[in-house]
Amino acid sequence: MKRLYVWYDLDFNENKIIASSQQDAKKQLLLQGKIAIKIKPVKYINKHSFTRLELLVVTKQIATMLKAGLSIVDSLLILAKEHPHPHWQYLLVEIEHQIAKGEPLSKVLTHHHLVFPTLYCEIVAIGEMTGQLDSSFEQLTLQLEKSIKLQKRIKQAMRYPCFLLTVSIIVIVIMLLVVLPRFAQIYQDFDAQLPLFTQCIIDLSHFLQRAWFVVLITLLLSYLLYQYYLKLRYRDVIDSYTLKLPIIGKVIATTCLTHIFQTIAITQQAGIPLLAGLTASANTIMHRVYQKSIFYMIAEIEKGLSFSHVLQTQPCFPTLCRQLIHIGEQSGTLDLMLTKLADYYEAQSQTLTDNLSQLVEPLLMLILALIIGSLIIAMYLPIFQLGEVIN
Repeated sequence: MKRLYVWYDLDFNENKIIASSQQDAKKQLLLQGKIAIKIKPVKYINKHSFTRLELLVVTKQIATMLKAGLSIVDSLLILAKEHPHPHWQYLLVEIEHQIAKGEPLSKVLTHHHLVFPTLYCEIVAIGEMTGQLDSSFEQLTLQLEKSIKLQKRIKQAMRYPCFLLTVSIIVIVIMLLVVLPRFAQIYQDFDAQLPLFTQCIIDLSHFLQRAWFVVLITLLLSYLLYQYYLKLRYRDVIDSYTLKLPIIGKVIATTCLTHIFQTIAITQQAGIPLLAGLTASANTIMHRVYQKSIFYMIAEIEKGLSFSHVLQTQPCFPTLCRQLIHIGEQSGTLDLMLTKLADYYEAQSQTLTDNLSQLVEPLLMLILALIIGSLIIAMYLPIFQLGEVIN
């Protein structure tokens, strides 16, 4: 893991460098012929340090500056001076230095693949070849905006159900570990047998009180087992089952289709070949079913089959996809049809995500009401028989 370091030269000017250790930072500066009188660590840098939203802002600013007539070198220097995050400042300056040495921008960006995806670099390369770098950055801005908007919409749809579920779990735990034991102490004073349902709940409460640490460790180990073994080994099976879920499956399918056709559409508009666009979409899609399907289609297209024909053999792509792409191939408007498909599935995804919370919330509230209601009934059920207990 690399780290951002601040170092001061002989004139006490502050500079920044990213290195794996303080010794590595000193070595880099010596190789550059620079002398540091002081080096201090600032923060660790990894792929999560550079967010997609920050990349969108940088891309949009570069597109605006290039459109205004500034060179890419001047644009990067201005951004480096104005950017609020030091790791972005260092990265932008580093890119500018490499470009000033004569390297093309697209090649420099590939050295920082954790920040700039492969598709990003390919579109920039097309802009350099055609002399329309500003248009390429505008296309990238549009693509990033759509991708971030889609992710944000899904998170917003799931935010309230997750909040409701978390609060309900906390309430259930408090009732089992705090409230029920007090009721159990009260009921122990009566020499009578408790209702079976109440006794089972109290036994569960006592078990959780005694073995809460064991339960917590078991849940943690189960999560780790799923995350680092089952999810990796049986990911194909898990992803195929997610598509069959009643509500979530449709949302996942439309989200994947939106991402795939947006990626292929923007590569077609940028002049990137279809196979390269399909490869880029396969490398960026996370769902294994669609990823394997795209790789299969790439292999079939390389054999000479048409895009629309191989789509017909893939059940995860609806008939509408094959029909519109077939029309686009016949009329020479494939990029237009891909854009229409991307817009159609984006609108469908938006409708589904907007309705997702409305569909999930009542079901979730019903389940939680049954659980919490059962606990309340278990607590007060002996009171209904209090007269018999006293006698």
